[in-house]
Amino acid sequence: MGRRTALFFAPERGDSSRLVGRQVANEGFLKAYMKHGAPGAVPVYAMPADFDRFEAAFPTGRELMQVPASHPRALADCSGLFMPGPALAKRAWHRRGVGRGRYSLSGVTHAMSSERAAEAVRDMLIAPMAEWDALICTSEAIQRLVQKLAGDYADSLGAITGGRPPFLPQLPVIPLGVDTEALASIGPVPGENFRKTHGIGEDTFVLLFLGRLSYHTKAHPIPMYRALNLLTQRLQRPVTLIEAGWYYNSETEAAFDAAARTFAPQVRILKIDARDRTAKDKVLSAADAFISLVDNAQESFGITPVEAMAAGLPAIVSDWDGYRDTVVDGETGFRIPTLMPPSGAGYEYAWRLASEQDDYDLHMGLIAQHVAVDIPKTVEALSALAEQPEKARAMGVAAAARARAVYDWRVIVGAYDALWRELEERRAFYAEEEPHLVPQITDPFATFAGFASGTIAPPFGVRPVDGAEMLLEQLAGSPIAAVDRRSLEDGKALVAGMREQGPMVMEQEFTEQQVAESARTFRALAWLLKMGVIERI
Repeated sequence: MGRRTALFFAPERGDSSRLVGRQVANEGFLKAYMKHGAPGAVPVYAMPADFDRFEAAFPTGRELMQVPASHPRALADCSGLFMPGPALAKRAWHRRGVGRGRYSLSGVTHAMSSERAAEAVRDMLIAPMAEWDALICTSEAIQRLVQKLAGDYADSLGAITGGRPPFLPQLPVIPLGVDTEALASIGPVPGENFRKTHGIGEDTFVLLFLGRLSYHTKAHPIPMYRALNLLTQRLQRPVTLIEAGWYYNSETEAAFDAAARTFAPQVRILKIDARDRTAKDKVLSAADAFISLVDNAQESFGITPVEAMAAGLPAIVSDWDGYRDTVVDGETGFRIPTLMPPSGAGYEYAWRLASEQDDYDLHMGLIAQHVAVDIPKTVEALSALAEQPEKARAMGVAAAARARAVYDWRVIVGAYDALWRELEERRAFYAEEEPHLVPQITDPFATFAGFASGTIAPPFGVRPVDGAEMLLEQLAGSPIAAVDRRSLEDGKALVAGMREQGPMVMEQEFTEQQVAESARTFRALAWLLKMGVIERI
């Protein structure tokens, strides 16, 4: 079997109720890769316990190859490592221990608005990255953002050090994907039943907002509410909005409810928790069109418009970041113009975040508060779909076709495999590089050698003290005697050996390689001396 790119896996811990796009995208990619990835065994880079979790979470008939993250050279036999995020610098330093040309690194952007995401780009400028690495951007806007961040940091580093570092990783644009077949197969029945259950008449125009309901990290609802209320006055027919998603918290839900009462009093709003797949299918089937007027810098791609398109819905979205790539204006839906203040108007907010006067959520909310989405244009787009059902249906058909052609997981996974082949070809042109010291993974007994009076070195001799065996048994019963229990077991063996063969004496100098090969022996000797089980002679 040829060398393959290993998939990094470490299950996320924390509050699973706060579902975010990054989690959905990463899980979707892994499921899709098991189904559509290049033939052959799939290497999974994980800790042993996490590998078991991977097998349980992503059942497949394919062969999985465990690449143990617990071993420093485990990736040396892979062609690459794929990380489900943008932080590649640390992995590049780790790779240096086996040689920079040994394998490629690739990662993917999600929300790039945080300080941590910006630091991930910055750190790649001072890490041993290579031209056979890649940071996959999910939209053209994100690609431009990464290029700007890298350029700004490179300029600053150049001014400080006198040498402007190059940003070496490739920046291909590969969007996120969806299971278009599953979404296209929902059919009309779930929607008909949903409408009947909720008393939605045939003449009612039903809009669907799908996703997180957060005015400070997703989409401020007031422009949407105002546009829908104006639509009811123009149509003279009922309008229902399905808000299908999950609220950031109870305070956010109360704020949405109050805003709806004030700004959309003539619109019926149904609140549905759409984290459940069945509920999600029902609302996708029940709606006449999809709407999402995202205004937040945290939005990097936006998977919900693509899901709606795959389900055959025309989409009305803000002309914002990744939405600009997904919805073809006038063909698969409408993109509503957006406007923000010019460069120079937001430094106060940047400083408030940097000086920790504001937290990240507040910072995102402050930016979004000043991103204007054109309400009159939104009303025009809504009216066009509501008053011309044939046009709406045609747009829905076009939307589904575009989703299949561009965003189906089969297409996306194929693009990933093609990228990894390209990176391997790039790497083949470079001579193999010798392994180097990794500064972040230095031997602690080398790093802190100057702290102690000395190290175990010739001439060196030790022997067991009287009662050493009884002392070892007492130490075995102590929970604090040996953090690494291997030193206890190795120490017992060394004491037994000295009882049979006499004291251990080291007279000849040894190389660092010899020490590394007998590392456990040296550690056990130091531990035995620490606990007074043996003594110097």
